Amino acid sequence: MIRFVEYKNIDKKKWDSFIDKSPNACIFVYSWYLDAVCRNWSALILNDYEAVFPLATKSKYGINYLYQPFFTRYFGAFAQNDLNTSLPQEFLKSIPEKYKYIDFCIYNTHKYDLTGFVKTERNYQLLNLESSYEIIYKGYSDNAKRNIKKADKAGFRIETNIYPELIVNLFRKTKGDELTTIKAENYKTLLHLMNTIVEQNKAESFAVYNTENHLCAAAFLMKNKNRFVYLKGGVTSSGKSNGAMHFLFDFFIRKYAGTPNMLDFGGSSVESVARFYKNFGAKDCVYLQLKKNKLSRIVRWVSKKI
Repeated sequence: MIRFVEYKNIDKKKWDSFIDKSPNACIFVYSWYLDAVCRNWSALILNDYEAVFPLATKSKYGINYLYQPFFTRYFGAFAQNDLNTSLPQEFLKSIPEKYKYIDFCIYNTHKYDLTGFVKTERNYQLLNLESSYEIIYKGYSDNAKRNIKKADKAGFRIETNIYPELIVNLFRKTKGDELTTIKAENYKTLLHLMNTIVEQNKAESFAVYNTENHLCAAAFLMKNKNRFVYLKGGVTSSGKSNGAMHFLFDFFIRKYAGTPNMLDFGGSSVESVARFYKNFGAKDCVYLQLKKNKLSRIVRWVSKKI
């Protein structure tokens, strides 16, 4: 039986142990990660943690709704054995009726009934690192190769194990004006999340400096099992013109090439961003954004948007 379990009643030790053993687990759904990005989360749980489906919950204007928190890509149904293709559908049908507005993402792309949901395909980019660096490099675009050579000529150097504050500040400085949906409190959440990931010993971070010791680019990645996921980073205008971010990712790829790992670029459906990741030979992967709006017309008008 699938039951809705509120946050206070979730056994976090059992939850994380379950996620750790799930073959389709992703870092976004460990309890400590959810705690960092979502003040209120609950879950749908099959029997005694035989399968789970995390839910991020909020309430506004008296309306209960489900959403996808910042700094997560998707949730979905997780099981310890091969996932039954009907299980995600069963979980979706088990969402309590009190949630009148739903807008979240799931990694599952099985062809099951999504009646009542508006479905949108989203993309992220993934690079397999199993091949040697020489083979992976052959898959780079000409643009990437030119930028890496430009960075070499600029005399860039890389430092590792960077303080999260430095990365968050650079991200905010270089992207803050563009990403207007990310507010001051979200940057605080991001810093807290990065520090939490470091405490969990799941962090890799890099910074690029020029010959004058000025910061030009930085990136924070997180590791779970055989997947590195790029969380956030930034690049200055001078760093961008001299290939600093190409230099950084090439350094990372060179470090882990020939290992049974994957580099998940964090992903984007924005063409220009996706193109940058594909410069390294990354391929598109699909996940689903699901929306359902059961609010009355008057409530929609009053709330306008959640």
